[in-house]
This record gives sequence, structure tokens and C-alpha cells, in this order.
Amino acid sequence: MGHMKNRMEQQDAQGWNFTEGWVCENCVNDYALKAEIESASEDENECTFCGSSPAADLDVLLEAFMDGIWSEYGDANDEGVMYESREGGYLWHKKWDTYELLDDFWDVLTGDGLLEAVKESIHDRVWVERNFAWPRQDEALSASWERFCYAVKHETRYVFWLMRDPDEDSANYTGEVPASRILYELGKLLMDFDLVVVLPAGYRSWRARTHKEESVTWGAADLGTVPVEKAKEANRMSPPGISLFYGSEDADTAIAEVTQRKKDPWVTAGLFETSAPCTVVDFTNLPEVPSLFDSRNHHRRRPLMFLHGFAEDVRRPARETWEQLDYVPTQVMTEYLLKVFMNGEVVSGIQYRSALTGQVSVALEVPNSACVPKADGWSAADHLRLGLNTDSVATRKNPSL
Repeated sequence: MGHMKNRMEQQDAQGWNFTEGWVCENCVNDYALKAEIESASEDENECTFCGSSPAADLDVLLEAFMDGIWSEYGDANDEGVMYESREGGYLWHKKWDTYELLDDFWDVLTGDGLLEAVKESIHDRVWVERNFAWPRQDEALSASWERFCYAVKHETRYVFWLMRDPDEDSANYTGEVPASRILYELGKLLMDFDLVVVLPAGYRSWRARTHKEESVTWGAADLGTVPVEKAKEANRMSPPGISLFYGSEDADTAIAEVTQRKKDPWVTAGLFETSAPCTVVDFTNLPEVPSLFDSRNHHRRRPLMFLHGFAEDVRRPARETWEQLDYVPTQVMTEYLLKVFMNGEVVSGIQYRSALTGQVSVALEVPNSACVPKADGWSAADHLRLGLNTDSVATRKNPSL
């Protein structure tokens, strides 16, 4: 009798009933759940849902699955949602019963009949998000970035840092991130996830320019960073008047980037190398977003969801003829990373994926005067240089025409 009572109390506490089935890793589509099943599987057990062996006790899956659910969802009563029978029940718009919530995981519990078995085991209740009245971390950061983008595009640009953000006073009570703090929050995440990396000396990057005449005799200064007196166009990471070196790790991407909206019939590309190691912020190699069921990495899940969305936004192409406006947020971000972040002493550029090809591109703070041909002693300088391999320079027809 005591054993049965203890079992019932444990089921009440965990929110699900013990089962008698077996499950194999092939019946779930999630790396964390697969790992839990695999570690508990035994050869003599046969999966209840597909007949395969080895298999683990279904309760192993249920425990790991419910740990993930409880990490982001809770009982409406426990979370403090108000209940008013005359108003139709719980006074919160985002709520689910157990069946509704689990239906969202049809692509995780893929074994024939597994989803239904899990539904039958889990106690019915009204579910809401944990801390339901506050935005989740990725949502708060994304909303802050959106407000920041709107502010620097349409409200204030040059004195943004001097203005007091009206959201700052209420942020501690709402879980929101003021737009004035989004770049600082971004900087903290870059450090947390080791996204400030060192490119080695000899890092290669192709750069291209279009032209009207087929034959040109161009050297490093011609193909390198645009001189400041000729920097008349807005670019993704730099406004007019401020020059950065834009390059790509493959020639086709470099050419695609410069020919997308150019009508010049010819394009010439060349391969540059860095003279020394340089530090960049790398948006091209983000860690994967952890599974909801990866208990060791719950704390990384929401920040990485934000960073993945942010990296996509950073590389999004501007609307045609709207570059002057659409690139303002990434220009401000770049200036922060190069001049303010880490005291402005470390970061030399930003790596991102081309919006056109998905390949790695880079923006480096290297002036035109530091773009030189690779010759004897070219790398012997106390500042970062980009050396052009003159044998790599080649001209082709504009592929966009």
C-alpha cells in the first residue's frame, strides 16, 4: 500500500503517469531525446511503436520530454494566471490544454502512435508559458533590435547615444530590453558564445570591381578599399565617407556582390591576404540552437535563437535605391563593434554570410593605403595590411547582364 501511495505521489509531482511501454531512438526526431533513449536502451527490449531493438523504457523518454516542457511551460495556477469563471476561465490569451500543447511536437514524437501514448500519460492541465507576462529573452532582444532599427532610421541618428530612452525605467518590471541597450546586450552575447575570433595571417579574401572598358591595369590600390574621397555610396557596414574593405572567401561571391545592380559590362577580381592576425566578430559560425529537451543547454537556447535571427537580419539585402536608409542599423552596429565594443581596441572587422550566395564575406577596417601588392617585405608593418596576389587578378564579363 505504501509503495502504491508513493508511486501516486510521484506521478502527481512529476505531472505524468508511469507506463509499461518501450521506445527506440528511431521513433523520435530530436538529438537530445535520442541520446537519452540510446543511453538507456537494451538489446532485449523491443520498441512498442516500431518493433525495433534495442529500446529503452518509455518512462525514460517521458522524463526527458517533460523536463523540456517544464523548462518553458507551467501550470496556469502555479504561474499565477487569474481565473474568472464569469469571463470564461483563465484570463490569459496564450494557453493550451495538454493535447493542444503536445500537438506542437508531432515532428518530435514521430513513432507510430508515440504522440498519442505520451498524451495519454501526461496529466491534463491548462498550460501557459513560464513567466507568462514577460517576453522570452529572444523575443525581448528581437523587439529591442526592431525598435533600435526604427529609431536610427526615422527618429534620431547622430545623437542617439545622448538621448534618454523612456523604456529604461520600466524595463526592470516588464522584461523588455530598451533600444538604447541592444548593442551592449549584443556585445555580451558575442562574448558569451565566443563569437569574437582571430583570423590568421594569410587569411584570403576576394574583392571585385566593375568597369566599362574590357582592358584595365589595376593594382592593389585600385582593387582594394575605396579611398575615402570616392566613398560616395552606402554599404552594408559603412555609410558614405567611411571606407571598409569588403571581400568574400570565394571569387564568385565577390563578383556577385558588386555586379548585382551594376550595368558595367566587365568585372575584375583579385585575391588579397592579411599581413597579420586580426580579430573579427564572426556571425557565420553560430552554435546551433539547443533542443528544448537538452537540459544541459536550456540557458543557451533563447539567446541563440535571437543571434540566429539577428545574423539573418544583418545580411538581409537592402531594397533597391533604399540602401542609404536600410543599411543605417548595420552601419551603426558596425561602428559600435569597431569603436566602442571591447574598448575599441580589438575588433578589426565583421564576418557575415552573403545574402546572394550564403558564402562567407568580410568587412575589414583597412584603409586604401594599406592595400598593397604582395612583394618582398609587404607584411612588415606595425598595422594590418592587405596584400594583393597580382597573379590572381582576372577580368570577366559581368555575369548579371
